[in-house]
Amino acid sequence: MFGERYFATRQRLTDVVKGVRELGEKTGAEVSGLSDEGDFLQGLRSPFLFVVCGEVNAGKSTLVNGLFGENICKVNVLPETEKVHWYRWGSEAKTIDTTPTLEERYRPIDFLQDFNIVDTPGTNSIVRGHQPITERFLPVADLLLFVFPVSNPWGAATWQFVSRLPPEQLENVAFILQQADLRSDEDLAVILEHMRTLAEQKTGTRPEIFPVSGKMAMEAKRAQPFSSNLWRKSGYPALESFISKRVSGNPERRRVLQDVRDSTQVALRQIEEKIDKRTATLDSDQRFLRELENEVDVRREAQATLLSERLTGLGEVFLKQGNQASHILASRMSILQSFISLFQQETLPTQIEKGLSEAVKEAVEETASKDGGELVQNCRTHWETVEPRIKENLQVRTPDFDRETESLSGTSERFVRRLGRSAKQAVAHLKLRGGLDMQMENRRGVLRRYMVGVLCSLITAGVLGGLGLHPWPWIGVTVALLLLAVAGIYATKSRDVVCQDFTERVEDLRHSFADSLADDYKEGVREFYVEYGGLFEIVRRRIADQKLLLKPQLERWNDLFLELKAIEQEI
Repeated sequence: MFGERYFATRQRLTDVVKGVRELGEKTGAEVSGLSDEGDFLQGLRSPFLFVVCGEVNAGKSTLVNGLFGENICKVNVLPETEKVHWYRWGSEAKTIDTTPTLEERYRPIDFLQDFNIVDTPGTNSIVRGHQPITERFLPVADLLLFVFPVSNPWGAATWQFVSRLPPEQLENVAFILQQADLRSDEDLAVILEHMRTLAEQKTGTRPEIFPVSGKMAMEAKRAQPFSSNLWRKSGYPALESFISKRVSGNPERRRVLQDVRDSTQVALRQIEEKIDKRTATLDSDQRFLRELENEVDVRREAQATLLSERLTGLGEVFLKQGNQASHILASRMSILQSFISLFQQETLPTQIEKGLSEAVKEAVEETASKDGGELVQNCRTHWETVEPRIKENLQVRTPDFDRETESLSGTSERFVRRLGRSAKQAVAHLKLRGGLDMQMENRRGVLRRYMVGVLCSLITAGVLGGLGLHPWPWIGVTVALLLLAVAGIYATKSRDVVCQDFTERVEDLRHSFADSLADDYKEGVREFYVEYGGLFEIVRRRIADQKLLLKPQLERWNDLFLELKAIEQEI
């Protein structure tokens, strides 16, 4: 089909317009000028108008049928066209009598969407009203096809009609010699030369004249397969080439293409501004998010700065519980209990360490619970300053702190359990029981020797008393009592020494104890702020979603821009 280059360009431009319109809807840009109702888009889609003129039975209908390969116009040896027939596209075939001399014929034939055909009754027709109707179409016609029969190409009526055409319409005229297959090449050469001379006399120019055979053209198109040889002989290739150049080079149509391109370019700039503005907004949102995250980091660092004070407090907790354990140790190392313990397994160091571990664990958990509550309150206080800024900057609904941070309660519980477990392990790692075991065992050894001496003295006194060797029994009892008194004095002093050493060890190890909790304390604080940071997920998600939407929009904009530039080169 002729005009393929123009129609390909028009289709590309139409696709770009559609793409820009869709992109405008997605980005929220105002591109109402590209709506289907726009005047320039209507002009873009308006079909080309071909007006076919010539005397009655000049072969006009056959010419049209051969051009489009369809039996659009009826062909008869008698004058068939009594009215002006305007062939247009319609979803169903119908005919409307617009005036007594104008008939609109709608046909569901695809090429009629791009080409309208006006088939005139003949320049020599005697029916009144034909010529005024025909002349109404001439000023808006894209192409005027003047058809001359090879049997009589000198018809005065047609040439008089041509001679009255204004110069601007002559540019859109094609002279066609129909039924060329009825003459030899020599006769055609003579006829064509006479027609050029006559045209020069009538119009002042020597036009190109196309000898064709509509009958052969129809036969070529209907042949299976298509008969290229018959098609060349029909003379239609040259005529179609001429029509294609007129279609593709039509200045009015090219102006419409240019107007559409310019309007589309303006719309693209509007979309670009919208995308740039949206990008700037997202960048601002990202900066705002970074500010919030930096504030959280600052608070976390501030909490870390207070860590030394917190750990010192945990060390004091350990020292306090150690002193209480020392008092328990002293009470469990009384003289009587010390002597009783000589006759059973010593479990006091284990009991002291276990008691100290449980006491320290409970005390640390109590302190950690207070710290956890303080951390939650710190997060709440910060959120109260952040919430109005999120609403102001992002215009989004903010989450409820209490509902969204219910998990902070679980984090607080894990924080307490973590530090309690760490405190218990830290007490075990300090190996207090090992030193206490050694001291207790040494003390027990000394007391055991004193008890052996007391028992030996009493046995000796008993034996001597039985033998009646007075006063030696009393001397033995006296020695036993003296040894028992010395043992009591040693038990008291050694108890004080053991308790003092235990207290000093607790004092010395409190910093080590606190340091051993540092990592768990830091990790617990980090978990608090990680959980709190989840409240900002609404900001992160919003920015991420918008960026995911923006990226394909930007890529689509680039594709449309490049396609429009390519079309501009063709136009």
